[in-house]
Amino acid sequence: MAQIPTAREHDLIKERDRLEALYQYNILDTESEEAFDNLVELASYICGTPIALITLIDKNRQWVKAKKGTDISETPREVSFCDYAIDGEEIMVVEDTTVDERFRENPLVVSGPNIRFYAGSPLITSEGYRLGTLCVLDNKPVKISDAQKKCLETLADEVMVQMEVRRQQAQLQKLNYKLLAMLEAQLAEKDKVLQLFTRFVPDEIVAKHLQANQDGTSDAELKHLTVLFCDIRGYTAIVDSLPPKVAVSILSSYYTVMSEVVNTYSGMVNQYVGDEIFATFGAPFSFEPFEANAVFCALNMLEKLKPLNELCRQFTDKEIKIGIGIHSGEVITGTMGYRNKIEYSITGDTVNTGKRIESLTTQKPNSILISGDVYSKVKDLVEVSPWEPIDVKGKAEPIYIFEVTARTGEETS
Repeated sequence: MAQIPTAREHDLIKERDRLEALYQYNILDTESEEAFDNLVELASYICGTPIALITLIDKNRQWVKAKKGTDISETPREVSFCDYAIDGEEIMVVEDTTVDERFRENPLVVSGPNIRFYAGSPLITSEGYRLGTLCVLDNKPVKISDAQKKCLETLADEVMVQMEVRRQQAQLQKLNYKLLAMLEAQLAEKDKVLQLFTRFVPDEIVAKHLQANQDGTSDAELKHLTVLFCDIRGYTAIVDSLPPKVAVSILSSYYTVMSEVVNTYSGMVNQYVGDEIFATFGAPFSFEPFEANAVFCALNMLEKLKPLNELCRQFTDKEIKIGIGIHSGEVITGTMGYRNKIEYSITGDTVNTGKRIESLTTQKPNSILISGDVYSKVKDLVEVSPWEPIDVKGKAEPIYIFEVTARTGEETS
């Protein structure tokens, strides 16, 4: 007959399984990441506390993945508030640590950082393992509302979503490495065929018709592209009083509507960053003329604001307004990075200038600004209002900016 584990043995097994689940995410001792940093900023703002953390409970320590308002990167587990929080079924709130017998003599209470208030929502995997918390802290006693507690729980769920996305991306990267290994094996086989081929064909002919590639896997190249940046003006002010899920719904609607417009004009959405869309127009994925397509796309984006705001009216009565910047020039494209982190990127001075042109719309929402390079290609298709030459960071000379006010030419489709 199998022996039934004692309570002590059961706890040890439970902790072993919890740690195994944590280590599967490969997140301990990693660098800061924007997605997690944004979540602690939001938690701090919603709960009105100066300090917010994303913590993970390791075997003997509490490690901090993201933080606001403190320099703490880790603490011993035995003094960790979050170690208590992961034992509970729901959010743990300590309104005044000095009157709580669990914490009133804690070193973090009686000396720096002198924690007086703590609220932590467990980070729970789909299997039910509690890995750490999203927590907020203050140096004075605090009472938070039920709505704030609910928001903290929702944000903790979003932390787990980001961790899961991060893990899945790592798994996909491993698959990519396997595919690369298969490709290298195929290339080795082709090399054998080539060696056989050179026995029958002079080396000079082979060298003439083959392009040597010393890097093997490099696909970087120089292209001429038109870049478009579209950013929501005052997004934080729109969603600051809304629940996180509602804020995400608004952002999702914006992405959907505007991305469909980009696709209509054969552009490619290269990246979503916060409430900003980065799109490109150029060979081989777009039809010509690229500059005209980008400008007509921007005009259509402004036209789509009315139905977009009607769609979002169920969430907020504040109107979504956007700013768009367009520039054209040479960029570097390709898979960049190193073995542990690679991604397809579009970089260069053209991208930086396009982003800086878009930033000029901050004080003039629902406007489209284009560079002189773009204007020279579309001057017969749109009406513009020229700006005074503007000094832009990274440019030795001022650049000419034109505000697009109306369409005069026919679209090319």
